[in-house]
Amino acid sequence: MSEYKKEEWRVKTPAADIRALAQQFSISPILAHIIVNREITEPDAVAQYLSDDLTYAHDPALMKDMDKGCQIMKEKIQTGKKIRIISDYDVDGITSNYILYQGLHKAGADVSYDIPHRILDGYGMNVRLVDAAYVDGVDTIITCDNGIAAEAAVDRAKELGMTVIVTDHHEVPCEVTEAGEKNYLYVRADAVIDPHRPDCAYPYKGLCGAGVAYKFIRRLYQIMELPWEDADAYMDILSLGTVCDIMPLTDENRIFVKHGLRRLTNSTNLGINALKKALNLDGKPIAVHHLSFRIGPSLNSTGRLESAKEGVELLLTQDSERAESLAQDMAKLNELRKEMTDRGVRMATDWVRKDIRLIPTGDGVKETKIMDDKIIVLYMPGIHESIAGLIASKLKEAFYRPTLVFTDAENGQGLKGSGRSIETYNMFDKLCEHRDLFIKVGGHPMAAGFTITREALEPLREALNRDCKLTDVDLVEKMYVDESCAIKQLTLPLYDELAKLEPYGTANARPLFGIVKMGIQSIKMVGNEGQYARCTFVDGSGTRINGMVFRGKELLDNIKVWFGNEECDRILKGLQNHALIDILYHMKKNEFNGTVSIQMEPVSIRKSIYYESSK
Repeated sequence: MSEYKKEEWRVKTPAADIRALAQQFSISPILAHIIVNREITEPDAVAQYLSDDLTYAHDPALMKDMDKGCQIMKEKIQTGKKIRIISDYDVDGITSNYILYQGLHKAGADVSYDIPHRILDGYGMNVRLVDAAYVDGVDTIITCDNGIAAEAAVDRAKELGMTVIVTDHHEVPCEVTEAGEKNYLYVRADAVIDPHRPDCAYPYKGLCGAGVAYKFIRRLYQIMELPWEDADAYMDILSLGTVCDIMPLTDENRIFVKHGLRRLTNSTNLGINALKKALNLDGKPIAVHHLSFRIGPSLNSTGRLESAKEGVELLLTQDSERAESLAQDMAKLNELRKEMTDRGVRMATDWVRKDIRLIPTGDGVKETKIMDDKIIVLYMPGIHESIAGLIASKLKEAFYRPTLVFTDAENGQGLKGSGRSIETYNMFDKLCEHRDLFIKVGGHPMAAGFTITREALEPLREALNRDCKLTDVDLVEKMYVDESCAIKQLTLPLYDELAKLEPYGTANARPLFGIVKMGIQSIKMVGNEGQYARCTFVDGSGTRINGMVFRGKELLDNIKVWFGNEECDRILKGLQNHALIDILYHMKKNEFNGTVSIQMEPVSIRKSIYYESSK
């Protein structure tokens, strides 16, 4: 377990006529090859992939219980019943809450919202929130980004005579029989709208909670015969929820995010503009990485460290001073969250490399070995429970193992945790096989959240690893090369053409290129701590290209191992050398002093497979 993850490079073989596709759509063979690599081969699918036409979005009425839920809501609005939205506390919860609130309010509903507190309540609608709604005279509860697993809360609402509409996008809880069959456990709500219902015919399962909320409002307006004046309505907020909940940027999600990014760049939302200003993004084109690493985490920080209600308030406020104050607080909170996460990641990574694992006991903790587990189950006392998932994600990336990180619940009720998985391991299904060990569990194939007793931690680790069917091959990360390109093919026109593939994100990654037998003309260490390597690479024809390696110290260490200290010194001095490497990289456009050029952005570098024969 102490070694780094292993990688295997693979070149994809086209499964279609590349040249014919390129001619049909007037694109380069390289672009056509990349599209085919994404398993998009039929002409209609290619046309949709290259388009941003909202007519490609699917009909909301295809979703199970959608019309039923919308008819209920129409009646509640027309009879003046009090309606309450209950969402999750992450970005998807905040954005889905906003979409439902705005849509229902504009439709004439008497609507309010509530959000569970991460520490006091934990994930999802609970009995306390239901009782609070009842005291306030609420007739109907509608959930978003949660509810599919809120059995006790839904039952309580029905006992009190309330109407409940669930809108969610998480997997339906199930019990797995000894024969491996799934018995799905549906909540007893008046309508259960979730594309992951096995009996739901909706053709796309990749929507986030905000996506399901958006579909609900669209269908409600159709049923109520209300005007939908702006085709891009809610796209900015929907794209934020989609990207930050790490949903696949495929099918209609890609179209939503394309529209949303344009709307975010020229946003009319006071809260979004205040947050952009606080993050020094004002006036800049907004891209996916801004949502993933700047805007989303700042909005998410409210739910992690304080109250997510402030996130909804930021999006709803019409007071510019209030928007600016909230945005500044969120930016500061996010910096605190980053510091906490960085410390936790360093600690956890060090433990795993040293084969250290802590086990909670009645009077504290004891230390033991990880024992080469294929499923990492880590207990980290003292960390804030809100960053467990962030740490799990980093560990999964570093060691390419399904990872569960636990800490003590701040309400004193057992251990809380989050998990992140790899492509070959459906985490939610595997956890459901051991539901008896959990107090609460929910999630997706790639991520989950859960609560257990302290005594259940070790039995859970043992059970997950005992029943794990992952092979050594499964635990090698596959790096799929889109195209092998010579340096001379890396032109500005190609870079500009690749923009047709955007927005990049989950299931639609930036094109990954590969090149072998590359020489290293020079390396210069740069950065405040000399942590980056500015490289000049050269191919067999003498053609050069620059590139920046962000794990520069790691690259130098590898060069010393591969080629020796003397060769490394020659490279650092820009002298002739015999080093030969293979590179996986992204294309990057560099602008400096009015000059525009193409550079490499290396993702992975290895000693060339041709090195020995070249000496």
